[in-house]
Amino acid sequence: MVMKDSEPTVQLSLPEASGAEVIPLPVVPASSPRHEQHENSKKVSRQNLWYALFFPQLAGLSESRQAQILNQLAGLVETVSSTVSFHPQALICEVRSSLKYFGGIDPIHDKLRTLLAPTLEQHELAGDFLYAACPTVTGSLLLARSGHNALVYQKDNLRSALGQLSTEVLQLNKEQNRRLYNMGVRKLRDIWRLPTDGLRKRFGSDFINLLNKATGAAPEPTRNYVAPPAYSASYDLPYELENLDRLLPLADEMLAQLCDFLQRRDLSVSRFVFRLLHEKRVGTEIDIALRQSGRCRDHLLCLLETHFAKLSIPAPVIGLKLSVKQFDAFMTESEQLLVEERVKGGAPKQNRLDQFMEQLQARLGSCCLKSINTVAEHCPEYACQELDYAESAQRDAVSLSDAVAKNPRPLWLLDEPVRLTLHGGRLYHRKSISLLSGPERIETRWWSGAEVCRDYYVAQETSGSRLWIYRERRGERGWYLHGFFA
Repeated sequence: MVMKDSEPTVQLSLPEASGAEVIPLPVVPASSPRHEQHENSKKVSRQNLWYALFFPQLAGLSESRQAQILNQLAGLVETVSSTVSFHPQALICEVRSSLKYFGGIDPIHDKLRTLLAPTLEQHELAGDFLYAACPTVTGSLLLARSGHNALVYQKDNLRSALGQLSTEVLQLNKEQNRRLYNMGVRKLRDIWRLPTDGLRKRFGSDFINLLNKATGAAPEPTRNYVAPPAYSASYDLPYELENLDRLLPLADEMLAQLCDFLQRRDLSVSRFVFRLLHEKRVGTEIDIALRQSGRCRDHLLCLLETHFAKLSIPAPVIGLKLSVKQFDAFMTESEQLLVEERVKGGAPKQNRLDQFMEQLQARLGSCCLKSINTVAEHCPEYACQELDYAESAQRDAVSLSDAVAKNPRPLWLLDEPVRLTLHGGRLYHRKSISLLSGPERIETRWWSGAEVCRDYYVAQETSGSRLWIYRERRGERGWYLHGFFA
């Protein structure tokens, strides 16, 4: 059997879960048309109908994994309801307003089953789920947990339908379950017969609130699903254009609409793609990544104009398309209290530096802008690495304190160490050298076949230059110059 939409009754549908007890829920006679009109005048029929989808196959997964899967499923459930809320191993949506559009509860269930099964199977989970519907959020969740796909249309029938459920659907802790068992409570209807004050003393206010929410006696705040932001805009030109400078006013208007979209949602953008469309040709893409996310219209237009200056298009442009690849929360900067200080101070220095680097990258290309980063490596030759601009920007957010040597290191490290001269017991490079501090012993890379065994010293020439030198601990035990301090 399947759930029927035409009768305001409590029904069982679909095979129940294995091991679950079959509950013969009561059937309430349908109301006459005249009585239904009277109820509509009182707006009783406009009560919410909450449809719960319970996924028992999520029980063995971590909380983060469950949240990831539920977020994916919530995006699909949003196709039948504009209100989708999250609950442990479950999603609950309001479907009363969708019944007329989809033609009843059965088409809604069939649509959801078709949409959700492939997603669950992609995560190597069973594609089925338990479901129920009633006028309260918690009530529908308890009915779905019971393993019997029940439908309760009217709130007046909810208490009797819930009363036949086992107390296991409440998912209480072990101690609370033991107390209920010792009190002889097996069904929810047994709880209805007990005094509220005594239950509150033994089980706490949360227990009473749960029961009141299930029967509709207490309000139920929900944590609703909000779809991730997405933005895409396009513009078809009335005629072909080859001069990219003539596209800048249109691009400026599209960026203005994007910035308005970001401001209304308190967001910023860190990566977007501007595409130039051609007739019978693949579009030309301009992928712009920001070192620091923002929503400054003038800065975004400046970057786009810089890309246009060095861009060669294969064919005339017939349209424009703008799409955002990465959204971020907007982080504003504190402004000065006094007007005079705001005028003098201008934008923060870090923001000006980031904008300058982004403009430089747009002009020279992403592969031409490099940075030097430290590596957690004892051997000096491998303690630094050269990174591209985009990669270094990602590493800036990570603390590198563990990858930086605590001892002094020179700013300029020679590609090949230079052998020093030892004469009369003194070291010479261009002039005589005196040792200031050391030694710092470095022994590493024995696994690579080029073992390093050195004693490093900070030295100084008579001219004042500070040097980083070392002496080999094996072989000829020669002295070498490895770097210059600033």
